[in-house]
Amino acid sequence: MMRSEAEEAFARGEKARRAGRWEDAEAAYRAAWKADPRPEFAGELGLSELALGRSRDAAEHLRESLLVPETLQPAVQRRFRAGLEKAEREVSSATVAVSRPEAEVFIDGRSIGRGQGMYFVYLDPGRHEARGKLEGYVDDVYPFEAERGRESMVGLHLESKPPPPAAPAPVASALTATPAAPALAAVPGGPSAGTVFRVGGIALASAGVVLGTGFAVAAAVRGGEAEAQAAQIRQRNGAAACLSKAYAEPCGVLREMIDARDTLKAAAWGSFIGAGVAGAVALSSLLWAPAPGKRAVRAAPLAAAHGGGVIFSGSW
Repeated sequence: MMRSEAEEAFARGEKARRAGRWEDAEAAYRAAWKADPRPEFAGELGLSELALGRSRDAAEHLRESLLVPETLQPAVQRRFRAGLEKAEREVSSATVAVSRPEAEVFIDGRSIGRGQGMYFVYLDPGRHEARGKLEGYVDDVYPFEAERGRESMVGLHLESKPPPPAAPAPVASALTATPAAPALAAVPGGPSAGTVFRVGGIALASAGVVLGTGFAVAAAVRGGEAEAQAAQIRQRNGAAACLSKAYAEPCGVLREMIDARDTLKAAAWGSFIGAGVAGAVALSSLLWAPAPGKRAVRAAPLAAAHGGGVIFSGSW
C-alpha cells in the first residue's frame, strides 16, 4: 500500500528526529502537517520547534495537537503535554475578550480572527498591542506587557461611532441687535473671584482623586476575579477551552468580568486626569485672578458611587 505525501514527509521527520537532526525534522514535519493537518503531525512539529528554541511556535502547534486528545495514543499525549508545559514556561499568553464578536481582532497588527467573543494566543514576552476593528465602531486599542510564563487578560470594548455633527444654525442678521448680558457686580466685602475659583478647583481635584481611587480598587478586584475564572477554566478544560462552544457559559462570564474590569480602569483614569486638570487650572489662577479676599470660603468634595461634586459654604 502506497503512503501518502504527508506520510512520506512524516517518515522523513521521524528518521531525522531519531538522528538528532532537528532542522531536517522540523522541515519534514511541517511538510507533513501542511499536507494533512493531523494532531500527531502538529505535535511532532511542535516538539521539533521546541528543540530548536522556537517556543511560541511550539506552544501553538502542541496546543493544536491536543485539541482532540482522544485521537492520540496515551504515550503520545503525555509527550505532547509535557512539551506544551515546557514551552508555556518560556512564553506568555493572552486571553482576548471582545464586546462585539463580529469584530476583527488584531495583535501587533496581525489578525487573530473574527466572529468569536474570545481568543487565546501565545506571545513572546514583551510589549504588545491588541486592537478591535468593526465598521461603524471606534477602534479599541489595548497595549499590554506580556510576561514570561504568565497570561494577560485583555478586554476590547467597541463603542458606536458618534453621528455626524448637525448642520450649523443660520447666522443671525448683523442688523439684529442682541442685548448684552449685564455684568455681574462684585459683592462688597465678599470673597474674590480668584478665591472661589481656586478653592472650587482644588475641591474638584480632591473629589476626582477620591473617585479615581475607588474605581481603581474596584477594577483590581474585578481583575482578580477574571484571573481566577480563567485559571479555573484552564485547569478543568485546557488552555484553549474557550475556543469550543461547549464552554460558552463560563467563557461568557469571563468576558463580562474582563469588560467590567476595563470599564472601571477607564473610569479611574478619567477621574485622575480630571482631577489633575482641575488642580492645574486652579493653581494657574494665581497668575491671572485677583488676590484672595479676607472672608473665608469653605469647599468640601462630595464622592458617591455614581458621581461626585463640591459643597461650598461661607459668606457671600
